[in-house]
Amino acid sequence: MFVLMMYGAMIAAPLWAVAVVVKLVSVVLPGRRPDWARDLLLWSAGMTAAAAVIAYTIGLGSVQWDASEAESGAGSSPAAPCRSLPPATLDGLTGHEPSYFPLGFDCLLDGGRVVAADGPYSLLNFLTVAFALAAVVSLLAVGALDEYRARAETKAGRAADPRGAPWSMGQP
Repeated sequence: MFVLMMYGAMIAAPLWAVAVVVKLVSVVLPGRRPDWARDLLLWSAGMTAAAAVIAYTIGLGSVQWDASEAESGAGSSPAAPCRSLPPATLDGLTGHEPSYFPLGFDCLLDGGRVVAADGPYSLLNFLTVAFALAAVVSLLAVGALDEYRARAETKAGRAADPRGAPWSMGQP
C-alpha cells in the first residue's frame, strides 16, 4: 500500500516543483493584486504542507519496500539496507525492524544491539519536519499579518474620526 502511495508521491513531486516555479514567476511579474503578500503566504503554507506529505509518503514507501524485499525471495537475507554494515557486524545480524514513525530501518544484532541501516530515512525525516515547520511558520505569519493590518486600520480609523476618540466626549 505505502509503495503505491510512494509512486504517486514521486509523480506529484515534479508537479509540485513546477507549481512552485510558476507561482514564483507570477510573483515577480508586474500586475499583482494589492493583497498578494497574504495570498502568497497562504499558498506557501499549503505547498510546504504538501511537500511534507510528499516527503513522508516517499519515506513510508521506501521503508515498506525495504521490509518487503527483506522478507521474501532468494537473496533477501540480510536485508538490503543492512548489507552495508562491516563484515564483522554483519555476521552477528539476527533480523531487522522497520520503523514508520520516525522513518527508519534498524538492523538487529546479537545481544540485543540495534544499528540504524543505510538509507534515505534521516534525510526524509529532516525534510518532512522542515517542510511541516515552514507550513506552520507561514500560517503564523498570515495571522500576524492579519493582526497587523487590523490594528493599522483601527488606528487609521481613530485618526480620521476625532469624534470617535475617547477624549472628545462626543463633542464636535
